Amino acid sequence: MKEFMLFIRSEEKPKADLSPEQLQQHIEKVGSYIKRLTEEGKMKSAQPLEMEGRILSYKDGKIIDGPYNETKEIISGYYHLIAKDLDEAIEITKADPRFVEGIWRIEVRPIKKVDGIN
Repeated sequence: MKEFMLFIRSEEKPKADLSPEQLQQHIEKVGSYIKRLTEEGKMKSAQPLEMEGRILSYKDGKIIDGPYNETKEIISGYYHLIAKDLDEAIEITKADPRFVEGIWRIEVRPIKKVDGIN
């Protein structure tokens, strides 16, 4: 089995336009999806991320804060999955109920294992 990181991408406040009822439905649907995958042994962890943060980079011998993304899209959460291969990870991802809302994108990336790290 391989491990994958899924980066959940959205606009800055993706749930801002949802009514309280829609928000509750969103929480229940996504919660059920995560719970099912956890019970199946496919989900190692999943968490939303705070909307604030910084992008650090290195330039001219020093660490700088910025430049910032030109887009409003941010990584708003992640899943750490276990799957046999990239195709299975993609199939698991396609079942995410977030796609029905049409305001999310999910990047699926295999985790590269390097000896001596963790």
